[in-house]
Amino acid sequence: MEVMLYFALFMLLSFGLVLVARPLTVLLHELGHAVPALFLTRQKVTVYAGSYGDSNGTVHFRIGLLEVYFKYNPFSWNTGLCSPSATSSIYSQILYTISGPIASFIIASVSCYFAFTFELHGFLKLFLIIFLGSAVFDLIFNLIPNEAPVVLQNGHITYRDGFYVKLLFNYIRFSKKYEEALGHYNQKQYQQAASLFDFMLNRGLRDRNTYRAAITSYLQTHDYKMAHQVYERLMKYHILTDDDWFNLAICYTGLGLPEKGIEAYDRALTINPNHSSSLNNKGYALILLDKFDEAIPLFDKAIELDNGFAYAYNNRGFCKINAGNLEDGLSDVTHSLQLDPENSYGYRNLGIYYLYKEEYGEALRLFNKAKDLYPETACIDQYIEDARKNLTANASLH
Repeated sequence: MEVMLYFALFMLLSFGLVLVARPLTVLLHELGHAVPALFLTRQKVTVYAGSYGDSNGTVHFRIGLLEVYFKYNPFSWNTGLCSPSATSSIYSQILYTISGPIASFIIASVSCYFAFTFELHGFLKLFLIIFLGSAVFDLIFNLIPNEAPVVLQNGHITYRDGFYVKLLFNYIRFSKKYEEALGHYNQKQYQQAASLFDFMLNRGLRDRNTYRAAITSYLQTHDYKMAHQVYERLMKYHILTDDDWFNLAICYTGLGLPEKGIEAYDRALTINPNHSSSLNNKGYALILLDKFDEAIPLFDKAIELDNGFAYAYNNRGFCKINAGNLEDGLSDVTHSLQLDPENSYGYRNLGIYYLYKEEYGEALRLFNKAKDLYPETACIDQYIEDARKNLTANASLH
């Protein structure tokens, strides 16, 4: 009976020591990141104990360039974050990333060595053994390259140390190929750029900018299917920004799914209600659904935000013309061409105005100009055919 009692007390004591060892392990882990980061960047480093970046309900203090936030309850310190304020070289990032779990392991190992070498109190030995076990667990758990993302307090995503180090080594591995891809992109060789960016993503690169570069390259080649596939991978590892939702909406519109495009524009506008490009493009998606009255207020707001937004004027003019408000529509389209004389859609919409006015020769001239500027202008061949038919029919009557 006494043995069972002693065993129960031992287990209870051990459990209590685990509760103490875990927050100590987390704290040393984060300081293990912070101290090398301070020396390598010479800029402020912030440490959070007990959260992934939440400063509410914390004890806050600063020592030089080191800023620390502790949650009041140390038993909640099962998570932590080290956030350097400055970027550094990839090799420096690798160094201070792996130093976190290694620091807690080394401190625990050295402490155990001295405790047993100098025959310290048995209670201290027990605590340090548990502390060492916690540090070993922390080392293994964090250095295994687990792809599962960690969502920070501000909504951004990061990764555990092992996977982040893997990503950093991938950046080194693909540095030359990345430069080659950027070269193709800057020379507007978008197909070659897209292939290289996608190649790197398929081989382990998880950088948000690489995803975006691949998507933008595919959008430039109008390969909306491939752009959407890259987006599906991006969403596994990163939270989408307003610009990300905007480009995803372009994918949906290009795939002939304007309703889903509108949903994506709404997501962008939820994040940033003043995202003028989303306002304009959502209006354009509504045009594709013949919802002109719903589209016009969106163009109004986009113009209010950016008085030089040629596309918004042009699209609003298109809506007004199709709603029968020809002269107001003409004013908007003409103003859009003053802002951007190379916009094929401006000439197309101006041609539509003259088509309504039954001035078919002028309409045909403008439609041809639009096609010369951009052969893929939406519905341009149909408008040219309509103008020609009306012009021929009109000539036959005379």
